Amino acid sequence: MVQHTKRLVTGLVVTALLVPGVLLSGCSSLRSPLPLTEKAEKPLKTAVYVGMGDAYRFVRGEWERLPSYDYEFTVAQRFHEDGWESIKEIHRRHPDYDGRAGDRDQTLYFRVKTGPAEGSSRTLHIRSSWGQGMGTADVDLSNVVVEFSPDISRFAPFNTFRITQKFSYDEGRLRETVEIFKKKEGSERPFMRIEEEAVLYLPAMRKP
Repeated sequence: MVQHTKRLVTGLVVTALLVPGVLLSGCSSLRSPLPLTEKAEKPLKTAVYVGMGDAYRFVRGEWERLPSYDYEFTVAQRFHEDGWESIKEIHRRHPDYDGRAGDRDQTLYFRVKTGPAEGSSRTLHIRSSWGQGMGTADVDLSNVVVEFSPDISRFAPFNTFRITQKFSYDEGRLRETVEIFKKKEGSERPFMRIEEEAVLYLPAMRKP
């Protein structure tokens, strides 16, 4: 009886030591918000943006500031022959953020493919964390407008995202507006918008 009890206690101790490791292993995730690839595509060039986003909510016919939804962000933008890839990290650090827009810290992914120039503009095709999107840009990609229709509940107060970007390369700045609204029967009902400003960082060019 004593020997049996001793073995039982020993088994419980070993189990107690192993289970936390199993649980911790199970809690770690291999999932990623980024598409998987066996080999990273080497970009033609890379740019980094660092900035802030100021949030507004449309209330009783007026835009109202919503500081608790403000965020800091960084974007790593990698250019390829057919367009570019952007990975955006956002961090909402305000203590009163209520979590309704998701986690405080998020990673967003955008893969933009550019169509051929058609006069003074070109068409953009986007695959992103928000689903498929379409847009237009001028030939030198300084002014960009894209829209996404995320797959969300029809009862949600919005069903469309629109991003308007203006790149001032000479100033090294990006100004962006993110509009979130309900599109229905040809009309748009605003819900929220984010006004972003960022500084552009490019690698220094070495002289030959």
